[in-house]
Amino acid sequence: MRRKVLFIGVFAVVFLMMVPAFAQEVVKYWMWLDDPTDRTVWEMVEEFNTANPEIKVEIENIPLKDYHDKLVTALSAGAGPDVARFKDWWLGEFHEAGLLEPLSEYIANWPGKNDVIPNLWNTGKIPGEEEIYMMPHQFITFYLYYRKDWFQEAGLKPPVTFDDFLKAAQTLTDPEANRYGFGLRGGSGGQDQWLAFMVAGGARVVDETGNIVINSEKAVAVNQWYIDLYRKYKVAPPSAPTDDYARITGAFKAGITAMIAHHVGSSVIMTEALGDKVGVTHIPVADPANPATMATMSGNVIFATSKVKDAAFKFLSWITETEQMDRWSRSRNGQLPVLKSVAVMDYYNQNEFFRISLEAADFAITWPPLPGVGYVAASVWQVNMQRALLGEISSKEMLDAVAEALKER
Repeated sequence: MRRKVLFIGVFAVVFLMMVPAFAQEVVKYWMWLDDPTDRTVWEMVEEFNTANPEIKVEIENIPLKDYHDKLVTALSAGAGPDVARFKDWWLGEFHEAGLLEPLSEYIANWPGKNDVIPNLWNTGKIPGEEEIYMMPHQFITFYLYYRKDWFQEAGLKPPVTFDDFLKAAQTLTDPEANRYGFGLRGGSGGQDQWLAFMVAGGARVVDETGNIVINSEKAVAVNQWYIDLYRKYKVAPPSAPTDDYARITGAFKAGITAMIAHHVGSSVIMTEALGDKVGVTHIPVADPANPATMATMSGNVIFATSKVKDAAFKFLSWITETEQMDRWSRSRNGQLPVLKSVAVMDYYNQNEFFRISLEAADFAITWPPLPGVGYVAASVWQVNMQRALLGEISSKEMLDAVAEALKER
């Protein structure tokens, strides 16, 4: 009996010594999906868990409309995920609250770091800082759709400069025929289209040290040019001050407008509606030597509250590697891949809409990650853009309101 008890005791000690070697680290990953019925991400996570038995990634999918607020609430309560899919414009708010884990040291030792399109690292930084807080993953850039058949009939080439763009818009505008040169989006969500033209004209929201300069003399002039498309040159439909995504895409497909600005996410519906009549080119610029357009990035962050940061980065970097990046980008939730090794694949390189989008990655600019960007995008821009288009306030007054909101929030 005594020998039996001794044996059990020795076995228990050995077992307890072995437990840490087999203990799993649980990594909680929050994300949103445009199409939650697509199982690609779940399948990828299952493969990761099988290949890495010391780590168990647990996914929670949350609708985008609730995502930001749930993150804030959970992290404020000391809970929440270790890793999360993240919008570039949320960085400032969460960085200011001390919730984001710096990633530069991890990235420096990651073999895939040189495969990321260099300019896209900037989407994970705070203005004025070199530290990286967000790993880039999926993105879009704004480009210009145009009616190929109308341009050919009028003897026009796809616009390269602001002057080309205005000339084409004026040539193709005929109000009596209910035809207009440009589908200007003054309603909901139009701030991204507007920012694409603003940066293409040389304006910036912040300077290199993070100072807000959206109401600079240069920005006021570019904004006035944009307002004049509606007020002075009248190349946009009368409904432009309130036109949203559905209205501008509907007008383009219906043959009411000759050009609109959007991204690869609408390329399927455009080609389904117009076939080879739809063309795509870069956003026209004021100075061809300094191209620019607008981009948005959905990346991944690790929170400072996580107790399993090394395991979290192992997963985060794995889903950013070539094979996983290609699978996610081709899925129904995919956008543009951030890796050079994926961007050169025929699937992307031989599709005109992907090719133009990816070319713009070298010079695309995102909204700066300031705490007030969400407030501007949700209401301030739209209210003041509409007032400027209706002549109730000047270009300078509109941009002063935007700058003030960015500073205050």
